[in-house]
Amino acid sequence: MGYLRFAAIAVLAFGVSSYASLSVGERQVKAGVAYQGASTNSSNYRPGIGVNGFVGTDGTILGAGGTAGMGVRANYEHYRVDGDIPSASDQDEGGIALTGMVGPNTSFFQPKLGGHVGYARLEENNYLDLGPDATADLKLTPQLGVHALITPSWFVTESHSNYFGTKLGLGVIWSIPGA
Repeated sequence: MGYLRFAAIAVLAFGVSSYASLSVGERQVKAGVAYQGASTNSSNYRPGIGVNGFVGTDGTILGAGGTAGMGVRANYEHYRVDGDIPSASDQDEGGIALTGMVGPNTSFFQPKLGGHVGYARLEENNYLDLGPDATADLKLTPQLGVHALITPSWFVTESHSNYFGTKLGLGVIWSIPGA
């Protein structure tokens, strides 16, 4: 697992330093929680259900025509065995990831694209979690909104027991302007 830890630390450091060097205008803190459905490439398990929580900061870029942000996202999923597999048991997955997102700066609807790098644990296995992210925030008020996300992931291990998964979430988001 040595090179996976090194790769994750290098990517996290690069992301934080790149974001810190951006000429970011007005910033705001965002936090939220979402109900989440997840699936993996294993046919032995039903799609999982879980929760996703996140906190991050957004700021205007490109003369206030766009937004860029970084944050931390944590998630948990529970997968049930599909059918009667005597040796299989339900599985739990949890993880944490650093995310980076960019998108247009609009008043009420804010779609964003980006990616994530982090750590995931599925039962006794540890994984490097990499993938693209797509989110959309619909502001109901300046501080409260609805948040949707799609997170495809590639889970990597040194033992080559890699797998793919996708998470879909829907929840609420809170914004604190100027924080």
